[in-house]
Amino acid sequence: MVSSVRPAFVNTLLGAVACVALLAGCAERGPLASDPVQQRWESRASLSSCGSLRLQQGESLEVEGKAELACLERALDSGRGAELADEYRTAEGDPVTNYYRVTAYGSTQVYTDSTQDAFSDRTWSFASCDHPESMLDANC
Repeated sequence: MVSSVRPAFVNTLLGAVACVALLAGCAERGPLASDPVQQRWESRASLSSCGSLRLQQGESLEVEGKAELACLERALDSGRGAELADEYRTAEGDPVTNYYRVTAYGSTQVYTDSTQDAFSDRTWSFASCDHPESMLDANC
C-alpha cells in the first residue's frame, strides 16, 4: 500500500515543483522583472531638459531634432548637464526610446528602452563616453 501512495505523492510533488519553476521563468521577463539599467535610469539625478521627440519611420534625430541637439551641444560646451529623449519606430512599428544625456563632467550617456520591441531582447541598454567628440558620441 505504501508503494501505491508514494508514486502519487512523488508525482504531485514533481508537478508542484514544475509549476513553480514555470511561473518563476515567466516572472523573470514579466512586468515586475527587475532590469538594472532601467533602475539606474529611474534613480538618476535629473538634468535640464532639451525636450523630447517622437520620430516617424524614416526620420532621423539629426534632421528632425536640430534645435534639441543644439541644446545638448550648448550643454556639452558650457559644462552643464542636459537630457534629450527620442522615440522611434522599428521596421515592425514597435517603439524604442533613447535617452541622451550630457553630464556636467563632459561625458555622454545613452539609455535605450527596448522593452516594447517584440523583435529585441526587450531590455534596457546603456552606453557612455568620458571624452566624446560630439553630444551623441556614446561608444568611444
